[in-house]
Amino acid sequence: MNEYRHLLAVDPSLTCSGWVLFRVRDGEVTSAGKIRSAPPSVPLAERLKGVQANIETVLQRLNLGSDDVLVCEAPTTMKDPHNALKVEQVRSMFESLARTRQVTVPGRVAARSVHFEVMGLVGKQIPRAEVKATAVRTAEYLYAEPLRRLGLLREDVPLKKHQDIVDALLIGRLALSRIYAARDAVVPLESMFQTQAKTNRNSWRVRGCTR
Repeated sequence: MNEYRHLLAVDPSLTCSGWVLFRVRDGEVTSAGKIRSAPPSVPLAERLKGVQANIETVLQRLNLGSDDVLVCEAPTTMKDPHNALKVEQVRSMFESLARTRQVTVPGRVAARSVHFEVMGLVGKQIPRAEVKATAVRTAEYLYAEPLRRLGLLREDVPLKKHQDIVDALLIGRLALSRIYAARDAVVPLESMFQTQAKTNRNSWRVRGCTR
């Protein structure tokens, strides 16, 4: 199995996509950022064109290649199919542009998996606002030092202002656990991202915080 160098975790959105780069060797967060699109007043085709250009810039700046991995959050809902299709275009751009650079794209992680395995949320699904607040608390608990180093955790600016990056952090946390599981089991990385696989989720659970 490949010894990967970096993982780029992405929370895709047409409005603002958050991304976080992890060093696979030790799970260290090395950089993070956001990719914003033009406002809705701009035609969708132009907005997507701008997002694609910005994604290409980020991938080039991070110098991602065949030793790296990219994982996006999977689609979460079809309550608004029109919006879901827009987000899918952004998600697909991240993945296809990464593949052109020979980056490994093994699959996606579901938001509900992140909620359970990283944030410790069990039982009935709670309101979206509460999920977001728990995500912020979990990210601060797990990654306070790198968030401070990157200027994202400050007394004058609440971390919830960087919700897109928070979500990417937790996506990356789960993706890293799957990379390590594949390495330890000596199995293809892609097998750890097959959503149809019947896996004991408790064996995948990683440290979270629900305080």
